[in-house]
Amino acid sequence: MPGTNLIVPVVLWGKHAPTHCVSSVYLSRDQKTLVTGCYDGQICIWQVNPDTLKMTPRCLLVGHTAPVTCLSRASIIQDNNFIVSSSEAGEMCTWDLVDGKCRESVKLSQIHTNIQAYHMCNSEDLRLFCNGYYAEILIMDPFSLEILFCLSSKMNPDWISALHVLRPSSRKDDVVLAISITGTVKVWSLLGHENKQSEPIYENESKQIRCLNALSLNCCAHNQRTVLVVCAKYCQIYDAGDFSVLCSMQAPSGERWMSGDFLAPDRVLVWSTEGKGYLYKLPANKLRGRAISSSVPDHKGFHGPTVDHDSPVLFSILAHPDNKLLSCPPAMRFILTSVGGKQRRLLLRGDSAGVVSLWNVDDAAVPVPTSVPSHAPIVMTSLDMAWAEMNPSPVGILDQFGHPEDPEIKLTASIYILAANRLVVGRSDGSIVIVNATHTVQLQLLHGAHQQLDDWPPHQLLLGHNGRVNCLLYPHHVHQRYDKSHLVSGGIDFAVCLWDLFSGALLHRFCVHAGEITQLIVPPHNCSTRIQKCICSVASDHSVTLLSLSERKCVTLASRHLFPVVTIKWRPADDFMVVGCSDGTVHVWQMETGHLDRVLHGMIAEEVLAACDETLADDLGGSMSAGSGDLQGLANPAVHFFRGLRHRNLTAMRAATARGLAALQAPERGGGAGPLAEPARPRRAPLTVQGFRSNPADPESHILFFDIEGLIVELLSEEYSAMSPASLEAAGLITSEYMKVAALTQSASPDATKRISDFFGRVKDKAGDMERILKEKDKHDFLGRVKDKAGDVERKIKEKDKHGILAKMKEGAETMQTKLQAKAEQLKGHIEQKDDTTPTKRQRPRDMSLAEPPHTMEIAQILMSLLHAWGLDADLDRVCESKLGLLRPMVPVCFGVVSRHGHMAVQLPTWLGGWAEACASIPDDPMLLNSNLPQELVRQEKLTRYLRLFTSKLHWELSTTLTTNHLLSIVALANTLMSMSNASFVPEQEVARRLHRPTTRGSSSWAGDEEREEQLAAQQAHIKQGWSLLATLHCVLLPDKVVAAGAKNFKRPQVEMLARRWQHHCLEVRDASQALLLAELGRLGPKGRKALVDNWAQYLPLYTHTESINPQAAPKEPVEKVTKAQEEEFEEEEEEIIRKPSSLAELKRKQTTAVVLLGVIGAEFGQDIASEGAAGNKRRKEGDSRKSSIVEGKSV
Repeated sequence: MPGTNLIVPVVLWGKHAPTHCVSSVYLSRDQKTLVTGCYDGQICIWQVNPDTLKMTPRCLLVGHTAPVTCLSRASIIQDNNFIVSSSEAGEMCTWDLVDGKCRESVKLSQIHTNIQAYHMCNSEDLRLFCNGYYAEILIMDPFSLEILFCLSSKMNPDWISALHVLRPSSRKDDVVLAISITGTVKVWSLLGHENKQSEPIYENESKQIRCLNALSLNCCAHNQRTVLVVCAKYCQIYDAGDFSVLCSMQAPSGERWMSGDFLAPDRVLVWSTEGKGYLYKLPANKLRGRAISSSVPDHKGFHGPTVDHDSPVLFSILAHPDNKLLSCPPAMRFILTSVGGKQRRLLLRGDSAGVVSLWNVDDAAVPVPTSVPSHAPIVMTSLDMAWAEMNPSPVGILDQFGHPEDPEIKLTASIYILAANRLVVGRSDGSIVIVNATHTVQLQLLHGAHQQLDDWPPHQLLLGHNGRVNCLLYPHHVHQRYDKSHLVSGGIDFAVCLWDLFSGALLHRFCVHAGEITQLIVPPHNCSTRIQKCICSVASDHSVTLLSLSERKCVTLASRHLFPVVTIKWRPADDFMVVGCSDGTVHVWQMETGHLDRVLHGMIAEEVLAACDETLADDLGGSMSAGSGDLQGLANPAVHFFRGLRHRNLTAMRAATARGLAALQAPERGGGAGPLAEPARPRRAPLTVQGFRSNPADPESHILFFDIEGLIVELLSEEYSAMSPASLEAAGLITSEYMKVAALTQSASPDATKRISDFFGRVKDKAGDMERILKEKDKHDFLGRVKDKAGDVERKIKEKDKHGILAKMKEGAETMQTKLQAKAEQLKGHIEQKDDTTPTKRQRPRDMSLAEPPHTMEIAQILMSLLHAWGLDADLDRVCESKLGLLRPMVPVCFGVVSRHGHMAVQLPTWLGGWAEACASIPDDPMLLNSNLPQELVRQEKLTRYLRLFTSKLHWELSTTLTTNHLLSIVALANTLMSMSNASFVPEQEVARRLHRPTTRGSSSWAGDEEREEQLAAQQAHIKQGWSLLATLHCVLLPDKVVAAGAKNFKRPQVEMLARRWQHHCLEVRDASQALLLAELGRLGPKGRKALVDNWAQYLPLYTHTESINPQAAPKEPVEKVTKAQEEEFEEEEEEIIRKPSSLAELKRKQTTAVVLLGVIGAEFGQDIASEGAAGNKRRKEGDSRKSSIVEGKSV
């Protein structure tokens, strides 16, 4: 999604926690943030209490497509919450842990197994030292994710299995110590000025040792002469000088070592695949170095004779008391933290069950004589435990179907049909539920009259599968060529079912696979006409089929794949379906004949898949010639004919012949109709409901994506569609026919303009000639006399009807007719809706969208109700409920943030539950405690109070990005609804508005109607005033009111995000961002604006110079050196601009934002900065005067 799109995600998690099989762990140095990556590609952020180490899951980061193998810090500053993650697919992302936004994302051909963040000499920030399935060591920038330089091997180049970067105490350069998988130890020395342009950097020295497939390598921080190398079966202590083995530790029986680290010069901690930590005391007489002789009293020398007590001694074990078996090795990490000047050593473990455990190593580091104690973890938690603690449990999208006594039926697949506002959900018992999407969301999230109804919203049940429904497809949504009524489902029972969506009837059951259906796909639009009526299904028996929905039979069965199918590509021009398998082979199938054309391996297979992507890009990019029709991109029909002949496939031959005839007739139809004949860009959906699960075994959660721009467009379209052409023209929304023609011909070339004017001239002349001919033929003026006669009759009737009774009757009849028609359509909608639920009397409406009144207002009602800051202004809340029709939320809402590259962060409900606990600690109201209310009502009242606290305060303390997006959304929508006539969510008023709207087209003279008009005008004024008050609250008053409500850390709107939307293409979003930006700048005060100018002036493009733009052009001193007071005061605004741009694209983006931001400050607030600048001009340096002169120049 583009960066300017305004999307508000809302998550309905359901009663089951997502599976989180931990693959990597990270704990920040300040002990406030824990990060866990999982094998399904998600990353979970946990809030940690530094004192108690209690961990609360906060949000889930979604973006990786493979297991997350590495997590590393990205900044040298302790409070700078950025991390870098890397996956097995070569994806790397830099995440902002506060907002959950993905700052940068790349996909490399190199796959990392380990990343060490290190602050190099002569560099301002950290560098990432990466090793993995490649022969070099890559040094990367953590923010741009660019490879700065790499370390190569001259001797025995091979994959590097482990590395360690350190700075020797007596030297100023950095040393990289690494070991390859074949056991070659290598040493590089880095001076800090290496870059991509320099010569290849080879190792300074290398040595072969007897150590294959090392898992980790660590130098002792206390004694740099000692190195710990861990392999699966043993770990060894080496002397860094000559790499001789000093001592060794065997892995316990049935376990394998994973990694280890030094606790002291003579103590090590090593952990195994069973998730246990072992603490060993090293023999002092085997170790070397000054640190040993000074710290260990019984040190006797370097190489004494080996005796029993010379081997390492196990003195403590860190393990779980229950000692459960794990399905895969846990992720473990030794962490050194410092809180309040006090150091703490922790061992962190995340396992396959999603349980995160913490051991305090300091407790176990003291040996106990004559025994080896086992220490249990001090803290244990998991997503499942956090979910179980929640009361009430998180809501799901179809909770109305669950009963406490009955076993729960899990949701396994879902699809949202926008045209009919229907959510189709497949379940684990084989049933498919179809329900009104906005109604079911209202039922789960919002208070209202609907909560008192028993069977609301009405639903439809499709029964046809035996067992779990795996996937659903609504083909018409993908392409218009499919029937609107067709719905396709695939299940665990090997069947693909075709349903009639309107009647609920099972039209056909395809049973051609020998495994459960895993995927349903729509072939491209430029396939042959027969394949265009098909859908593609994939099953777990590695087969792929093309099923014809019109012929109700299988066209192609591709079932010779030996391994699971992972990708399907298309070559419509050659009639090929290209199937990629998990073993890297590619099978090329002919679609029409079902013949296996060839099987490819290795590089050729990859090239063929890439070529399919190129053709797809060509089709989407419109690289074909202007006159090309649908037949242009297709293969030669003769090719299909000969293939059909070879494989004796009559159907393929018949289809090829028909296409050949069509191709022969195509030139007669003429070329393309030019650019005006192209279809308009499809409108964006105001709401999308997306099923979401982190693991295939999980039941589905659901994410509602509200597209603000799409919603505004739909609201205004509905408003304008009900207006008469005259009203539209009066409002300046459409122009007359001549203006339309003029607008169309304006941009044409002078030659084209001349031709068009000639054409209109000829038409005018022709019309004049015809009029003259008609007059000549009508010699007796017959037409004129008829016209006069009709005029006389009309005049006589008018004279007799002095009181205008006939006119009133006519007008009243028209009014009554329009009202009856509107009422009939409404009743028809209700009847059809009822018919949907009764299986006996189902009738198919002509079009899905006619089955109900438009649902755009319901979508807007849900979004506005969820985003509104309830509880800040009691009077406005009453207006919102009574006049505007907003509904109060029933539960705290989990929001999300969509960032670049399609990455997303979604809040977990446990984070809100943690707040509920904090609220529970607040003293209870004595009236509530002393009242004799039932316990359930008391609990409900507490929840209501917590909800008021959430909407008024906690909602605005989540993150600056959420605050900005939500304020923009609510202000833009409030302004849109204010511009509409009588736009309210109160059902009675909405019905009245729809009924009354047609009568406004004529002039009414009935007394009752005039009174009705006055009532509606007054009502409309009240409604407009309500929307205006709502917009004002969120645009201007909200920050002060939230702080007054007791918010400790209100997250202010981000100035940078608002400045980027200053010229947004959607007018309503543009107006909202401009109003919010001006309000925020005014709130900052002169000092705040001055600090903002100082921060952004460095990004202004230097138009006077001809130098090229490069990221290094930014000033050397980091922006972090702002005064402490300013940092605290404007912390939120400067989060995004705290460091130099890391890439050229980011620098250009910053330059654009700087121009807008400083221009606005100069235009609106230039005077106060200019006067302040004049007073302090003598003390200011040259660089500072440049910054202020920019603003002064803007204010002129």
